[in-house]
Amino acid sequence: MSELAAALTAAMRTGGSDLVVFDRESAAWRRHRWPEVHGLAERIAAWLLDRDRPAALGLVGEPTLEFVAAIVGAWLAGAGVSILPGPVRGAEGRRWADTTLTRFAGIGVRTVLSHGSQLDALQALDPSRPDEMVVEDLAVAANTGRRCPEPPAPHANPAILQGTAGSTGTPKTAALSPDAVLANLRGLNARLGVTPADVGCSWLPLYHDMGLSFLLASALGGMSLWLAPTSAFTASPFRWLAWLSESRATITAAPNFAYNLVGKYARRVSGVDLGALRVAINGGEPVDCAGFERFATAMAPFGFDAGAATPSYGLAEATCAVSVPAPGTGLRFADVSDETGTRRHAVLGAPIPGTEIRISPRHDAPDGVGEIEIRGASMMDGYLGHAPIDHQNWFPTGDLGFFSDDGLVVCGRAKELITLAGRNIFPTEIETVAAQVPGVREGAVVALGTGENSARPGLIIAAEFAGRDRAGARAEVIQRVASVCGVVPSDVIFMAPGSLPRTSSGKLRRLDVRRSLEAVD
Repeated sequence: MSELAAALTAAMRTGGSDLVVFDRESAAWRRHRWPEVHGLAERIAAWLLDRDRPAALGLVGEPTLEFVAAIVGAWLAGAGVSILPGPVRGAEGRRWADTTLTRFAGIGVRTVLSHGSQLDALQALDPSRPDEMVVEDLAVAANTGRRCPEPPAPHANPAILQGTAGSTGTPKTAALSPDAVLANLRGLNARLGVTPADVGCSWLPLYHDMGLSFLLASALGGMSLWLAPTSAFTASPFRWLAWLSESRATITAAPNFAYNLVGKYARRVSGVDLGALRVAINGGEPVDCAGFERFATAMAPFGFDAGAATPSYGLAEATCAVSVPAPGTGLRFADVSDETGTRRHAVLGAPIPGTEIRISPRHDAPDGVGEIEIRGASMMDGYLGHAPIDHQNWFPTGDLGFFSDDGLVVCGRAKELITLAGRNIFPTEIETVAAQVPGVREGAVVALGTGENSARPGLIIAAEFAGRDRAGARAEVIQRVASVCGVVPSDVIFMAPGSLPRTSSGKLRRLDVRRSLEAVD
């Protein structure tokens, strides 16, 4: 087996800690020893080997015991893993299922495991599902009655097929080797000083690199992990604090918007104890310094140590973590000034062990600011379907930043990306889907992420509309985008034909549209 599978096997078989899974139906936590999780993983591996070991296993569903076991089970069988999100609120089930299986087929996945209503929706596509696509119940695969025989020989399959920026088949898929994944997990655990005495608590989605890495780092580090579905957090965000208190968690992680939300409405918090928390990672989207500082201040009466605030930087192409401050560092700042004024940015720490960062100068950036480039043992082998990359070469991230005395500072991102709840989405994919609605003018749609420093960042779609039924078209745009792109627009604004600003060559001026909408607000 791969070194990744062997390392997880050693940690899970001998660990005395637990995987504690939140059950939404009963609103109760279910405790399972890591050896029990590994036993289920061996059964799922046997099920996969009976089917000639697919190159990659697709997973869709809530983070149950069987779901977690299936990730490790795939690696025990020498297969890779690709995890895709379930339908968001407002999505039409059949359209979501068709999009999901099409995405799996596009990256070579022919075996998919799921459960519950999502399994029902995926299986209901018969006979229209892609050729040779097998969709099975996780419970069936986990209850084969026997365990994986002798470990298969190491295989060249990637360990993880991780989507980068986007949610359809158009954006790229990073192929991460077992060695890269293991290097990143070890580097992260070393930086955080993880021991079996630690307790993790996470509601991050496992289809996101940060959520998946949090799970795997916990298992590898031999620590207990309290794992809740993202939907449980979304339904009641302040549950997160109750979970941290009940679990006596020492490590947690969340995107910036979650800290903003709690800090903004801190008056609703009561009866929790955050005194055990020593690391609170803020990653997956740009860190709002004021919002994170407000969270730390507001939670101090509940025992939160400001030194636990851990703003971090990562990307899927590097498995997940790139730079993380040492525990106890807390929130530190660096300023960037230009002709428009001075902006404060969070310092995101030093590279984790095994990763290098450099700043490549750019003529269009302020003095000292350049493009962030990385290399190291955690790097992907390349994008699926593209030429492989050389791990010795520097990889340009598309982000702008610089080094302060305390570590890396990121002060800009690729302008075209929309970041929502830690997910990066190309505006063009949203615009293409919205333009399919009758009455919406093709090539006259702009998707914008707004309010990144607010408690609830949103997606606004502005489009030129030539139809009659605005209300019906607006509802259909929301449903289509939710079903295909996996994000619910907060607003859809229709304009008269010819209203959207364009360049002399006919290109849409997105920044002008943004300014117009912000002026209206």
